[in-house]
Order: sequence, then C-alpha cells, then structure tokens
Amino acid sequence: MHNGSFNLLVDSTSLHYSIIGSGEPLLICPVTWGVDGHRWTTLDELAKHFTLIRLDPRGTGTSGSVQEKSEYGIPTLVRDIEALRIHLGIDRWNIMGQSAAGWTALEYTLAHQSQVNTLTVVCSVPTGKFHKGTFRDPSHPLYNKFELISKEIRTLPASDRVKAFNRAVYQFDVQTEEARRTIDAIFSSAEFNTQRNQYFVMNELNRYNVTEQLHELSVPTLIIGGTHDVHVSPKWSTMMAHQISAAQLVMLEHSGHFPWLDEPEQFFAAVTSFLEKHSKSRVNR
Repeated sequence: MHNGSFNLLVDSTSLHYSIIGSGEPLLICPVTWGVDGHRWTTLDELAKHFTLIRLDPRGTGTSGSVQEKSEYGIPTLVRDIEALRIHLGIDRWNIMGQSAAGWTALEYTLAHQSQVNTLTVVCSVPTGKFHKGTFRDPSHPLYNKFELISKEIRTLPASDRVKAFNRAVYQFDVQTEEARRTIDAIFSSAEFNTQRNQYFVMNELNRYNVTEQLHELSVPTLIIGGTHDVHVSPKWSTMMAHQISAAQLVMLEHSGHFPWLDEPEQFFAAVTSFLEKHSKSRVNR
C-alpha cells in the first residue's frame, strides 16, 4: 500500500480514503453522525508504528453523495469498509473506533471477525440507548448547561446549529486547555452533513444495539474508557470488557471523551503495546 489520498468507486458513489504511515494496517473507523472521517480523530501519532487508513462516509468530506437515505446508516458503512479492505488487498487488519465510530467498529467486527486481527473501542457503547449518566440525563450536573445550549442554537440554520451544538458540548469532556483548543479548532472548521446527522438521531440511535452479541466477539479487544467522560458513561467500557471474553480494559483516570488529547502518553502507549502484541496481518501482494 502507498501513502496518499485516493478514491474508490463503490456502487454508484465514490469513497474517499487516505493512507499514512507504515507497518500493520489499522483502520480508523469514522463516526456516522455527519462529519468526515479525517476531521474527527487526531491520531497521527500512531502512524509512527502502523499504517493508518481513514475513510470519509458517504455524503461527508470528499466522498460522493448518497442515493437513498438508508445509505447514511452504519450497515452501509460496514459494507463500504469491507469493500475498501478487499480493494486494498488486506487479508486481516486492525480496527479502531471511538465514540459513535466504536459502533461501526463493533458492527464491522461482528460481521467480519475472520478479517479482523484486533479491535480497539474507545469511549463507546454497545447500544444507542446510553444517555443515562451523561449530560443529557436530567440528573447530571451538566444537564442545565446542555439545555441552555440547546435553546441558544434553536433558531440557527440547520448546518450552523449542528456545528454550534457540537462545538459547545464537546468542550464538556476535555480536561486540559490544550485539549479544549484542539476540540474547538476541529469543530470551528468542520463541515457537517445535516441530513446524515438527522438520520443518525432519528434512525441509528434507535436501531443500533449489539449488547447481546458482545459475547460472540473472539478477536483480541482493547476497551479504553475515560473516567471523566460525560458523553458516554465509563460504566459502559467496564460492561463491554466483562462481556467480551478476549477483552482488555484500560480506564484512563484523567481523561474524558478524548483520551488521546487528555492523556496522550498513556493512551498511545496502551494502544501501541496492545497492537504490537496481537497484530499478525497479511497484505496480499
């Protein structure tokens, strides 16, 4: 595989993907709620050890548009990821997903375990019904701030509303000023697909649930949680680690929803050590 930015024709659309680094292939799954796969995670540190592969979901970044609304769903993204693996000639690869990208990572791995060496799930959940214990929970200390933000952005145009909301609420999670500046820079410049965002809220939150399938996972799995995560209760990380037989749990005590920003040294050390221990991928030549 060569480093660079590429496009892959799948069905009736074009998928944009990029490759950086060298070593074992590691797919960084994209989130599915409206932002491209290159904007969300600043994980280039891992390219020192692995080949990072990123993909823009349909309708985001420089990937093509969708023909049917259902293409915004995770099942279509799972099929696109598998099409990319086949296109790249990768026999087995490593899969990583954070937050809603963890949903994609879990669904892909459950569907294609024989193609997955390792699975890394960061600050994520196995179900779309996860709001208890987060800032969306009326009993949470941040709930009033969440409600105030929601009211303040209500009259904005849809694209501005999505950007303003995410730019504000993701500040709840980061634990350092440097991390806050990074998050603000990401969301101030990010472009959102409001139709994809609406589909996620109206459809994926209700559809997604792999809780009863977790015990089926047999690939080596790293679960990383942040003790101060207010988007996703860290209890879910503990629960998933207990349900997945081959899982290792790392709970970062000074991190929120973005542990590679709050505790970069600990985060990258944990991921690198895990992947180097378990990775045995092969690329067809």
